[in-house]
Amino acid sequence: MSVLLHQIDKAEKRSAHIDLPALLAQSRGRVPVELNDPAALAQRKQFIRDSAESPEKADRVFERVIAGNEIQDVNYLARGEVAARAVARVAIRTAAGGLSGYGSGFLIAPSLLLTNHHVLPAAATALKSEAHFGYELDVDGHQQPVVAFALAPERFYFSSEPLDFTLVAVAPRSLDARAALSDYGYLPLVAALGKAVAGEWLTIVQHPRGERKQLCVRENKLLKRDDDVLWYSTDTLAGSSGSPVFTNDWFVVALHHAGVPLKDEAGNIQTVMGRAFNADTDDEEDIQWLANEGIRVSRIVDTLRRAMPDNPLLAPVFNATPENSRIGGAAPDAPQPAGLPAGSLAQISIPPAKESPMNYPADSNRSIVVTLGIDSAGGVSVLNSSVPAQEGFRALEGTVPKPTKAPPAFDVPFNDSYADRKGYDPAFLGSKSAHHVLLPQLTPGLAHDATLLVGSSKNYVLNYHNYSLVMHKRRKFAIYTAANVDFGGRFDLARPTDVWRYDPRIPRDAQIGEYYYSKNQFDRGHLTRREDLEYGATRTAALVSAADTCHFSNCTPQHARFNQNKSLWQGIERYLLESSIQHEAFRAQIMTGPILAEDDPVWARYDKVQYPVRFWKVVAAVSATGKLFATAYILDQSAVIAEFGIEAAPVVPFGDYMHFQVKIAEVERLTGLKFQSGMANAPKSLSDVDPLAKLTPRPRRVASRVQEAAMVNVPEGYRPLLSLDDVLVADD
Repeated sequence: MSVLLHQIDKAEKRSAHIDLPALLAQSRGRVPVELNDPAALAQRKQFIRDSAESPEKADRVFERVIAGNEIQDVNYLARGEVAARAVARVAIRTAAGGLSGYGSGFLIAPSLLLTNHHVLPAAATALKSEAHFGYELDVDGHQQPVVAFALAPERFYFSSEPLDFTLVAVAPRSLDARAALSDYGYLPLVAALGKAVAGEWLTIVQHPRGERKQLCVRENKLLKRDDDVLWYSTDTLAGSSGSPVFTNDWFVVALHHAGVPLKDEAGNIQTVMGRAFNADTDDEEDIQWLANEGIRVSRIVDTLRRAMPDNPLLAPVFNATPENSRIGGAAPDAPQPAGLPAGSLAQISIPPAKESPMNYPADSNRSIVVTLGIDSAGGVSVLNSSVPAQEGFRALEGTVPKPTKAPPAFDVPFNDSYADRKGYDPAFLGSKSAHHVLLPQLTPGLAHDATLLVGSSKNYVLNYHNYSLVMHKRRKFAIYTAANVDFGGRFDLARPTDVWRYDPRIPRDAQIGEYYYSKNQFDRGHLTRREDLEYGATRTAALVSAADTCHFSNCTPQHARFNQNKSLWQGIERYLLESSIQHEAFRAQIMTGPILAEDDPVWARYDKVQYPVRFWKVVAAVSATGKLFATAYILDQSAVIAEFGIEAAPVVPFGDYMHFQVKIAEVERLTGLKFQSGMANAPKSLSDVDPLAKLTPRPRRVASRVQEAAMVNVPEGYRPLLSLDDVLVADD
């Protein structure tokens, strides 16, 4: 059964107990005061009083509503324009990245988009898809440029098939990095009852058939409320699924998702032409609809509150009230976590749109189920990873920084004596010696090239909070970094401004500083990621740990398009944890670094420094069966740099960086490092627990011209990664 027919079938079952044709006939020509009982009208009056600027105005509005009076203040149009900004077209993409259809969606919090489950039924689908804002005509009738944002289900994904809604995080910056998601505001979901009564006029802002943003403002009447849904007579088309349903006061009352069609006596769906609908040849807009159906806002909020009551990303949803959520009203008074923006859309200011070439991420991900807890200081931690039986709930939270939050109002403490840095802990995965992962061992030749600490004749390991590294004295970049990463003990923190530092424990001239990253396409690329170390016993400890990654010793030049779009590279460890992690032990050992090849290119502008074009990563964790496993990866940016250069230039499309899963032995061959586990006096090779080590190589596949060129000289045994589904994990 097609998605359309499946949704029609569900809508018909929900409406089987009511006579929709009779409701339509009953509501025709009648006003709310004639269609509702006194209790419903009293509830409506109370909501209007709670949301109005004064009791006198509330009473006037209420009398107008129940009388069916459609005269509106002229600011109705301006407020509607503000509300419509938060509505996006959802471009649904296949696993291969091809376009499979469109839906609609809208922001209900600073970083969360609401749409239908049947639009984005899985996190993997969401990861491939995008939200397109601003696809509409301006006041002069000119097409505005589309501003595309990637979805981020690795940060948050929640889906309910019974209620047909999906809530997914959206990247904070557009794919071309020119626009911020905060530019578009959000539409608070007010759970309080009384937002609308039968006979009241409604409006849907939608992208029908994936076309420009449109709305229908005539003959849209609420017919009936049920426990889960509303029925209304609004014109919609394919692609309208996931649209917000508004009252005349621009409160969202429902998530549009389906329709109930007119049928003949034989049970055939009727078209507007008076014949039976043929699903193989007819389009959705050919159907003669009796009424449309939307999921009630109060049910959506109730479901989220029961599943994730303390999730900080949902605070704007849970704190929305009639008083603080009126478009054009005052900012919310309700308490919110520090740094979360207020819900008032009156504060939104949209800059002029800019032309935005679209490019699309080509990776995918899996999702895990987590239950989050929040401590008295506001810190978030994982409490449970079991699957709730009721709502088919899937959620991810806390692995990406939250750029929409204001920085903390204090400086992160910094101990410039470095006496408190304990560095990498080999026993981080558990007390069993079989689970110990040692620091990489340098061959004698590589040890000779290591940068010694000032005043030491043999020590070259720089210890930081939760990670350690070794520098190359000639290349001035890290040979490796090794980090303890705890995905379960994370805090939900605002990100302060990065303060990049030289490390005084090694000579200044052994480090590449800020000068190298200006006026070119190079970014300061973290090796050990800041986000990975955002954990600790307290919020302050987590901030200190994360801030310690901002040392030039932990930094390499990475092409801007890679550094800003490396979701596949950054998603590997989380994918492994979700796929094979030991229950409630969300820990990993992550070692990474550049491949410092002798033939690396030289950028002669500064110091004739050779910059790396390939990077490696080794990830170790404990599987669900209690066994240590480790996998290795290589990323190659040489093809893109060769084609587009490193001088400051217009943005180039992302997607051509080659990712490979390789044997750990291959990383050892390329770097001169040895990766070992167990006791230091009797180590074992990590290759013994590498699932790729025993795998027969499979045929390669490529996705682009540059990638195909990059594959020409790739050795056998390299496993191309076009998405995270290509990663071989311990239990495969």
